[in-house]
Amino acid sequence: MAFENILGQDRPKETLHKALRKNRIPNSYLFHGPEGIGKKYTAIEVCKALNCETLGPVDSCNKCLSCQKIKKGIHPDLFILEPKKHSPTAKEAVLKIDDIRELQKKLIYLPYEGSTKVVIIDNAEHMNPQAANSFLKTLEEPPTKTLIILIASNPYQLLPTILSRCQGIRFYPLPYEAIKKIIYQHLKTEGEESQPEEIELRSRRSMGQVSRALKEDLLETSQDREELIHLIGIISFERIDQVFLWAKTKAKKTERIPLILDELMHILRDTLLVKVNPEANLVINKDLTEQLKTLALQKSTPAILTMFETVLKTKSAMKSNANSQLALENMLINFCEAA
Repeated sequence: MAFENILGQDRPKETLHKALRKNRIPNSYLFHGPEGIGKKYTAIEVCKALNCETLGPVDSCNKCLSCQKIKKGIHPDLFILEPKKHSPTAKEAVLKIDDIRELQKKLIYLPYEGSTKVVIIDNAEHMNPQAANSFLKTLEEPPTKTLIILIASNPYQLLPTILSRCQGIRFYPLPYEAIKKIIYQHLKTEGEESQPEEIELRSRRSMGQVSRALKEDLLETSQDREELIHLIGIISFERIDQVFLWAKTKAKKTERIPLILDELMHILRDTLLVKVNPEANLVINKDLTEQLKTLALQKSTPAILTMFETVLKTKSAMKSNANSQLALENMLINFCEAA
């Protein structure tokens, strides 16, 4: 029953349901695919099914005490590990060997309340080398009555020896209609009023990711889009002063630069789609179609493609800790040349 709530992931759902029905659950799974598409949610539903007091171990009722405890994250046989920043100056959240050793101590014992212990390691690719090697021993000698589920967006960052010991299940970006349904259900659960236009916009901009659809600040996004469309429209060496002023302003908020570059790529993509086919249904920013049509008339196809490629290079430079303002200015100079 709870598996019915997993939307847009029919293939993974069928694989897992079949394994539960036939009682052929492996010692460890690897759920992999883009972020925010339901991997962790599905892992929790599997945990419910294995420990449900009514329908387990095939499905879950979502009503019994065990299901409710798992839903709230307080079941003694459910262990969820996530990377964390271990110091105020740490740049990235990681899973360290101490986290793994603490988990291993808990897995020595048999299940406390349910029939199966379930370990969910989110963003498992963020285990540091020491933690990964230590965890490999757990996979090589799996604890009794325990299911381990690794969740990763970039599975090939994991050790090959870890990959080889897990049954992989690939998750895909969610279909547009599934995203719409999930947003509607979320708003209904939260008691918030659902606006069809907002649901439509969030669904189109989600890139198949629920977390993106629900968390996006549409007011901030609206301001970014208007700025970027204006920027692309005026880009030229004659307006270089305004262009560089934009770069200087954005460089002060380094944490937002990746979001702005992503938005810029979406606008350039949409402009190209509108140029090729004004009625294209694949446009992300469909509410800005008229402004995109104006841009499409102003810019040639080679210019749009050059700009798109330049943004990609800028994103790569930013990941390599390039100076923010210089990287943005260099990008905009290339825009001017292309325009």
